[in-house]
Formats: sequence, C-alpha cells, structure tokens
Amino acid sequence: MSESQIWEVLIVEDEYPARMLMIDYILQCPELKLSGIAENGEKALKLLDEKTFDLVFLDINLPGKSGLEVLELAKNQKAKFIFTTAYSEYAVNAFELEAVDYLLKPFAFERFRKAIDKALKISREEKQTGSQSPYLRIIFESATYLLLYSDIQFVSADNKTSVVHTKEKDYQTSRLLKDIEESLPNSQFIRIHRSYLVNIDFIANLRYDKGGAYLVQLKNDDETTLPVGRAFAKQLKDTLGLS
Repeated sequence: MSESQIWEVLIVEDEYPARMLMIDYILQCPELKLSGIAENGEKALKLLDEKTFDLVFLDINLPGKSGLEVLELAKNQKAKFIFTTAYSEYAVNAFELEAVDYLLKPFAFERFRKAIDKALKISREEKQTGSQSPYLRIIFESATYLLLYSDIQFVSADNKTSVVHTKEKDYQTSRLLKDIEESLPNSQFIRIHRSYLVNIDFIANLRYDKGGAYLVQLKNDDETTLPVGRAFAKQLKDTLGLS
C-alpha cells in the first residue's frame, strides 16, 4: 500500500448518524474507497476474515464484541486501525493494541484528515524501515502517544525523566533515557552524551569546541546545539564518516 494507491476502508459503527458522517468524510478523501460497513463486532470480524482492508474505522461500544475485542481478534490483519468513539478512557488500551489513532466523537473533518495523514505516514515508515512499529510509545500528561521515529529530533535526560523533542512538541515521559535508547533503532539514533540521544537524520554538522570537545548542531528550526561526551565522540565520528 502506498500513497498513490487507493486505500480500501471498512467502517465499523452501530449508530446510523455516525456511519453517515464517516461516509461523508471518506468521500472527501480521494485516496480512500469505502469497501465495507459493519454494524457490530461479529460482522466486522467476518468482513476482516473475508477481505483485506487497508484502513478500519472502529467504534468501541458495539453490540456483541467491542471494538477493542475486534482489534485484538484481528491481529493478523495488516490494516491500520483508527478508533472513533465517545469514550476517552479506552485510549491506552487502544494504543497498546497498536491502533494508529483515537478519534473522540464528535470530531471535525480536519481531525479525521489528520488521522488519515498519520496512517499514511506510518505506512510509509514501515516500508522504509521494514519495521512493524515505526514509532515510540510514551505516556505524556496521562495520554498515550505514538511518536514516529522520523518525527523525533532528539531525546534528553531530565533527572529521573526524559524529554522527547519533536518539531511540533516536547513530550516529557517517566521512561529513562536508557530505556528509550533500547526501544529506538540504533541505525537511526545515536547516543552522543550521557544526557542526549539524537536522530542521525537531524544532525547538520559536528564541530570542534574548546578543550578538545565537540558540539552537534541539529537541522531544526532552533538550530539546536548539543554537547558531545568524550566517551561518545569516536562512535559519532565513525557513524558520520568523519574519522
């Protein structure tokens, strides 16, 4: 599946007005094709077993099996799942099951479009990295976020917490820097200091600083400059082909 292809979409929603709104939104997206509608969990599982979908919009409060149960039972489906629900308390469970996004009703078309763009980006990342989960999962302000590797510029240690820096926002998490480092692909991220982990794609240059130390400047709006620890300098230079 690529951005130039048409995405086969399944709507799983028991309420008629919500189904009609979803259909209207889908018709506004030229890359989407409505290929199935299910009013309950059992029918959704039957359709998922019979046909391959690219994207599934899934309500949680369904007759019979819930949306969470549908996603759990449809693990072999390669589709991207986006929840559409009025219940915010199931968000953590949804993301634990690898849902792409979680839309709280009522949601505008702009929020719907943002979820589509996120699904497209994740699909592209998976193809480029060969990874089934090209994102870092963190909890920030009691919400669960899936941050795409390509959006993460660098990660910094802040006492017993870490801060994940992206272009749009900084996310503070209770996860330690070492734990985050182990979760990220070492082909894309490198430790440059005991307090900093950097996305190699965002490194603009490495320059010599006074006293034999080095500084890394990032390719971001702030042109962030980070110190390079002496113990990490050689590996960084090797990685950048500067040895």
